[in-house]
Formats: sequence, C-alpha cells, structure tokens
Amino acid sequence: MQNSGISSLEIIQSLKQAVAIIDHKGFILSVNPVWIRNSLESGVSESFHWIGVNYLQIFAAISDAEGNASNALDAVLDGTTPYFRAEIQSHFQKNIKWFQLEATTIFDDDGPTAKGMVISLTDITKCKLLEHDLLEALTQLRTLSGLLPICAVCKRIRDEHDIWNSVESFLQKHTHAEFTHDICPECIRRLYPKYSSILDSCNNS
Repeated sequence: MQNSGISSLEIIQSLKQAVAIIDHKGFILSVNPVWIRNSLESGVSESFHWIGVNYLQIFAAISDAEGNASNALDAVLDGTTPYFRAEIQSHFQKNIKWFQLEATTIFDDDGPTAKGMVISLTDITKCKLLEHDLLEALTQLRTLSGLLPICAVCKRIRDEHDIWNSVESFLQKHTHAEFTHDICPECIRRLYPKYSSILDSCNNS
C-alpha cells in the first residue's frame, strides 16, 4: 500500500463510516473526520479530544443501557474473536440514530499477536426506520386479515384497545385509506323511492 503512495491513514480519513483505531488496552489512538462530526451532532463539545479515551468503557456503558453484553469487544481486542458486529443506538440532539458497529482485530505483522482493533460505525438509521414502518404495516395487515369483532346492530368495530370505532375511523386508523361518502342504489330506493324510476331507467339504458 505504501508503494502506491496511498497510506492506510488516508484511506481511513476518506471513509464515510466513523472509524476509530484502538490500542491493545482499549484506548483510542485516532479517529477520522466522520467520527468527530457524529460526536458533534450528538452534543459532544468541540473542545473534547477523543485521543486517549477508553472506548471499552464507552461501549460497556452503551451495552448496559441496551441490556447487551458489555464485554463483547474484549474478545476482539485480544484476538480471540477477530470480528464482532452489533447494532447500537446513539442519542443525538434532535433524534435517535442507529449504527452498525463493526470491530476487527489488528494483528502484529510477524504473528497472531493482537495489538489493537478498528471500530467502524455505519449509520443505518434509515434502514431501521424502514424496518419499523414495514413491521407496523405487517401488524396492520394481520389485524385486517384476522377476525374483527363487529357489532351486529350498529356495525362498529372493536379495536385492540377494546374501543368501538365506526368502520370509517377503524380503516383510517389501520390503513392509509381516505373516505368520500355516497349513497348506493339500494339505499336510494329505500330512502327516496320517488327516484327509483330514474335509477331503473339508467340501468336499462
């Protein structure tokens, strides 16, 4: 790589993922511009320096908050598990973002000795939001395809919260349908019998 005139550091600096290089004790040696930009967007002060921060402690705090194993990166750092992947949440100033964390062991050139690891964070927020929308749509489809409790008298439908809704409000709540009202021919004949002959003439024409 050095012979090409492109260094590994230049490659890391150009990536769209947030990247941090971690030493064998878990401390950050360097981060790329995307890492810094993400930290600023999450509310970290511009004066904060990532170099020398113990990333294992940060990951442990995030994992504990989400109920996941807090020591998963230890195995990557010592080379026992050379690769680890997980989805993590990060609280930004205006919203919550999802990232796919990938950790890879850095081995010594002369043997299997681990001397650190690379952490990369890929923003997968759009994918997670799409996943949420698809699951919600699937839930709605299951609701509409199952048995719907409907009143035999007024025809209102009982929803999952035991609230009775009109057919219109139930469908609007569980679909994207919009309603416009009309009167069917049978109801016109029943409510306005004087117009029945007009309907019959239209049907025969």
